[in-house]
Amino acid sequence: MAKDGSAAQDQALAELVADAPCGIVLTDPEGRLLYANETLHRWTGMSPVADDSLQRLPDLMTLPGRLFYETHIAPMMQLQGFAREISCALRVQGGAPLPVLLSGVARHDASGNPTRYDYTIFDMRERRVYEDELRTAQKHADELAAIVRSSPNAILRVDDAGLIRSWNRSAERLFGHTGKDVMGRAVLDIVHFADHPDWFTHAVAICRTEPEAVLEPSGAHGHDFEITVVPIESDDLADPSRSYSVILRDISQRRKVERRLQVAMGEMKHRVKNTLAVVSGIARQSLPSELRDEFIGRLHALSRAHDVLTDEGVKGADLRDLLALTAEEAGGPTRFRVSGPSVPLSAAQASSLSMALHELTTNALKYGALSERGGYVQVDFDHGVVSPGRVRLVWQERDGPSVTPPQHHGFGSKMINRVLAVDIDAQVEFDYRPNGIVCAISFDA
Repeated sequence: MAKDGSAAQDQALAELVADAPCGIVLTDPEGRLLYANETLHRWTGMSPVADDSLQRLPDLMTLPGRLFYETHIAPMMQLQGFAREISCALRVQGGAPLPVLLSGVARHDASGNPTRYDYTIFDMRERRVYEDELRTAQKHADELAAIVRSSPNAILRVDDAGLIRSWNRSAERLFGHTGKDVMGRAVLDIVHFADHPDWFTHAVAICRTEPEAVLEPSGAHGHDFEITVVPIESDDLADPSRSYSVILRDISQRRKVERRLQVAMGEMKHRVKNTLAVVSGIARQSLPSELRDEFIGRLHALSRAHDVLTDEGVKGADLRDLLALTAEEAGGPTRFRVSGPSVPLSAAQASSLSMALHELTTNALKYGALSERGGYVQVDFDHGVVSPGRVRLVWQERDGPSVTPPQHHGFGSKMINRVLAVDIDAQVEFDYRPNGIVCAISFDA
């Protein structure tokens, strides 16, 4: 029974070595092959024991591996008796080289002379893929770190408790503190603004419902800043706490330009007002009474459009603002009812539409719905409903005197068609319905 058990054990060990998850190679001290297991045969597609051309271990390797064996592996095995995790590649019959890790240990006789070298060879393909991915990730991390270091903006990472966890060079330059000095300190103690002392707390509250928070406090260290705060989600399931990326851009120069622009806009507004006043004075003295009031009314419409444009600054005007001014001229919201979204207008569009709305309002006050106590004007407009970017405005007079189509078109309707068509490439349609005039204006916003 003992002999049978020993035989079974020897058989199990032989099978374990032959089918091991790694390659196993035995050589003599000269590197000549004594044994290679079946795993190695499957990997390489070779049979080194039966092939007379494969006499030594380096014959299994690619050229770089053979050179390294002769210059490093063989001397290490001879001098120190082992070699650990040597990266090399094996030749594969009809395929690409197989990256492996080779480790070896020397066996000695009683006199201490080496008698055999035992090598284990591990398939390194999955590890190579992992290492390539790791190197790529490290490269990306290094590139990102370089961007953060060299950015002209102050870039911070702040944890959920408001403590600073990273601080780049621009932050050191702008705020006069090194990263070592501020690490772990409250960001509100280091970056503070007199007009917004709780800016970080406010930004975190915004980030609970929005993807980012953008603030523009001023006065810190003589600079004006735009601050962007964005949450950084943690991938660590054991620590799900949030931290925040905080970017501070110095916008002091931009603020100076904006202040100069505001001064210039105010000066321009004043000069245009003076010019229109001069033209109005000349009209009062030069035009006959039947033309004077209409001409001066048109000047006032231009002046109101100019006010809207200069009040909005470089952003331009909004159609709703022009209609609000028209409502005042028409007698208030009960006489002039408006429905429609915000539509930004260029300077040319605002001026031309202001003139057209003034003519329509004047006509309604004299002859149309606004000439009677219960009459009113309904203005409905939309943006992008008919076609992308197209605005359609419909003016409809209601509960006024009965309307009949005119025998000829007066100066006002001709001016509306000409000004809107030439200045803003608009399409204008008049419909003289018995219950009130309808004017439809379409143009590209």
